[in-house]
Amino acid sequence: MEWIDTPESSNIVRFAYDVQAQVLAVEFKAGSTYNYYDIPEIIFEQMKAASSKGQFLAQQVKGSYRYARV
Repeated sequence: MEWIDTPESSNIVRFAYDVQAQVLAVEFKAGSTYNYYDIPEIIFEQMKAASSKGQFLAQQVKGSYRYARV
């Protein structure tokens, strides 16, 4: 997994995607990291392109996909 840094984000430090496992990993500035499961690759691509990564995560991922703190 290759991490993508997000210095412009007020909430997210970086995120990464495992294509084979369909897992989106997100590291937050508060210090926690969460894995989101069964994420289609298109969602990852849309998150990369989103002007606000945190807003995209809140609207498109949270509440729609399984997750766990790691």
